[in-house]
Amino acid sequence: MASPVGRMRLAGECTGCGLCVYECPTGALTAEQDGDTWRLFFRQTCIACNQCVEICPEKCLVLERGSLKKTGSPVLLFEDEIIKCTGCGKPVGTRKMIEGVKAKILARQKLDEAQFELCPECKARARFGLAQK
Repeated sequence: MASPVGRMRLAGECTGCGLCVYECPTGALTAEQDGDTWRLFFRQTCIACNQCVEICPEKCLVLERGSLKKTGSPVLLFEDEIIKCTGCGKPVGTRKMIEGVKAKILARQKLDEAQFELCPECKARARFGLAQK
């Protein structure tokens, strides 16, 4: 049975931030962590509301509207390695996200590149010389 739905595709560099997942009212966009891998999936429960496209900071999502036959099979949109804090091991973000932030910041100022792979707590400890709890 065909029903009005949307189909999602990437047309740019996704960083895997997951904002689209949090904004999606139907769960058509979902994220999962499997070990050291982060994945974003699209399922055909999409109602073509466009909220995910509007929230995307990278402007890489393209929503195609139409009457599509629902298959139920999720489509992998994004997959990347999770970077863990070199201080404590907590997840910091995806490799693409960290590299994107690093490129933007280093284009404006010189910083220690090791800071990009620290969680907020470990950055504060390193910056202010605090002891680990």
